[in-house]
Amino acid sequence: MDETRVTYLETEDGTKIGDDVILLPIPLYKGMKFTVHRDGVETFYVLDWYYHHGHPDEGAGLHIVLSKKRVSSPS
Repeated sequence: MDETRVTYLETEDGTKIGDDVILLPIPLYKGMKFTVHRDGVETFYVLDWYYHHGHPDEGAGLHIVLSKKRVSSPS
């Protein structure tokens, strides 16, 4: 069985906007600017994140929830 853990980039409504086949070893904080290259360059801001431990077919991995609106980082 493939035990690959993936980093998923998704919007707050659950729309997938990208992924990476590794767990990104980066610090995350709310409001962090996140640039995504798809059909051009888009700027998002980290809204939330969570980790799901399970099988690859269950979406196991790090889920980074992004928003087009700037969110403030915690004080």
